[in-house]
Amino acid sequence: MPVQFDPIVNERALRVQRVALRMKQYHRGDIEKIQHFVRVYTLAKSIGELEHLNDEEQLDVELAAVVHNVEGDRVPVVRDILRDCEIGDAAAMKICHMVENIENYDHIGTLDHQILIEAKLIVDFKEKNTPEKEIIRKAEDIFLTNTGKLFLKRAFHL
Repeated sequence: MPVQFDPIVNERALRVQRVALRMKQYHRGDIEKIQHFVRVYTLAKSIGELEHLNDEEQLDVELAAVVHNVEGDRVPVVRDILRDCEIGDAAAMKICHMVENIENYDHIGTLDHQILIEAKLIVDFKEKNTPEKEIIRKAEDIFLTNTGKLFLKRAFHL
């Protein structure tokens, strides 16, 4: 059976790849930071697809995952990176909001933002060797998606 070509998925992948390349340049060969955003991106992409985000939300969560670990004053830097990669103003504003509030669990207003936070937490738990008790507490307080909960349980054998 021939592979089906989906122009929307292909366009999304190209946009994400442009931003990822720009982020690799931004991090100037810092392999840990590059690997971190790749891990968060991979999880966010998978969770988003399995939670059936619409095309716009899927693009937003993927782009936010790629740019989330910008240092310093995140919003202007993220906005410039997205603008350089020809991401529209409305999407850039939403992505900047998601990145700015990636550790503020009281301001999660959209499913794509929730997914970004869950993906980042799973990666952070692994990278920081978070104790199981803390993982379980945060999982109960923060994780809402079935897919995020499943990935968390499998990653840490909970």
